[in-house]
Amino acid sequence: MNPIEIGNALKMNRPVLGNDVGIGLFRLVRLVAMEDILGTGASAVTYYAGKKLGQSLGLTHLDQFLELCNQLKIGLISIPTMTDDEIHVDVCECVTCAGMAPVGRVLCHFEGGLIAGAVGSILKKDFQAREVTCIGGLGDASCGFDLVARPAR
Repeated sequence: MNPIEIGNALKMNRPVLGNDVGIGLFRLVRLVAMEDILGTGASAVTYYAGKKLGQSLGLTHLDQFLELCNQLKIGLISIPTMTDDEIHVDVCECVTCAGMAPVGRVLCHFEGGLIAGAVGSILKKDFQAREVTCIGGLGDASCGFDLVARPAR
């Protein structure tokens, strides 16, 4: 079976319904169905999927990543902290959880993986992302991710 390429997945032709899909459908698949099927492993699987996707985008500059996030409406991304080995990324209006009532845990594993993979690919480092704030998970103002570079092996 051939894998679906990113460019092909982003080709859309819906003349009546348009190219956008409701966030509700995304959340039902991402938060409800995935957790129902995978249980507690859903967060690791979605993080890994996001990271692999971020690595495969072929981006060379952070501005490209920020523009892609804007274009795909993942959220409003800002990078308030950036050093050689530590980066903090904030996502406002996060597609996974903005507007939800807090559930007591972080939810945005896919976004964390995507950010770690894309930023790591751009900066030629292996980053691990940890979600430290979450809008719908914990009631925070943004979903915040600390990226820490893994030591070279």
